[in-house]
Amino acid sequence: EMHITLQKREKGKTWSSPIQGQGSLDPYAADQEQKRLMLQRFQEENPGFDFSQAQFTGTCPDPRTFMGGIRSD
Repeated sequence: EMHITLQKREKGKTWSSPIQGQGSLDPYAADQEQKRLMLQRFQEENPGFDFSQAQFTGTCPDPRTFMGGIRSD
């Protein structure tokens, strides 16, 4: 058994597959990951607010570009 931890170079980017050429996320899973990344971004930018019950309806915007994009402080 082996556990591998991968870190993304570009924060907020959704990988279609961690290993090139080895399948990809289905559209539903990709949308869920975008929503998770957007909530994570909101929480990082607004630490005093609780976004744990927040929900997106419809298509989630790209967290890398939405409202000025991700801060790289």
